[in-house]
Amino acid sequence: MRLFRDGAGVLWSALLLAAIWGRAEAHGYLTGSFPPAKAHLRTAPHTIILHFSLRADARYSTINLEDDDGAVLASKTQQRASRDMDMSAPLLAPGRYHVRYRILSPNGDVVQGKIDFIVDE
Repeated sequence: MRLFRDGAGVLWSALLLAAIWGRAEAHGYLTGSFPPAKAHLRTAPHTIILHFSLRADARYSTINLEDDDGAVLASKTQQRASRDMDMSAPLLAPGRYHVRYRILSPNGDVVQGKIDFIVDE
């Protein structure tokens, strides 16, 4: 009888761990970008690229490129569900820039963040 109780305890522990792990995996997060965060670039990028752990939902996922004063220089809404988002960048003068992103994960969670980079003189 004790073997059954110990086995059931192990089974419940495994199920609980699987449920927690599955829920943690359902949250999207940024896995990489170009330009990378805190980059100092000799030349301005022509394209902004973001890579996520999960597919970003189309229509609700956006990228904004802002200057250091907060003026929006470019903006794009995701056209299709994908792990990657990209946006053409306008011609950028030397200075500090911010890429703000907001994605809707498959589980309904909104993930947002900011990447800063500098175009050197």
